[in-house]
Amino acid sequence: MYSSIFHRFRKIIVEVADVRRYVVTTNTYFVDDLQMTEDNLVELRLRIVNEFDISVPKNIFKEFTTVGEIVGFIESELGR
Repeated sequence: MYSSIFHRFRKIIVEVADVRRYVVTTNTYFVDDLQMTEDNLVELRLRIVNEFDISVPKNIFKEFTTVGEIVGFIESELGR
């Protein structure tokens, strides 16, 4: 399931951050590596909510800073 979530999430990141797919790995940092702004992160959070139909805290990107951490969060929320 992790791989499927990662690929779906990566597609969203590519669209929001306007980066190439190969740049996004599980170790990629949203701010440091992708230079995402606060507005980008708000949009990304909303896209996660819509794509995966889960509840996501507003401060999610303060607690989780890498793609892999968010994928793990999504996986745990879907498993509930």
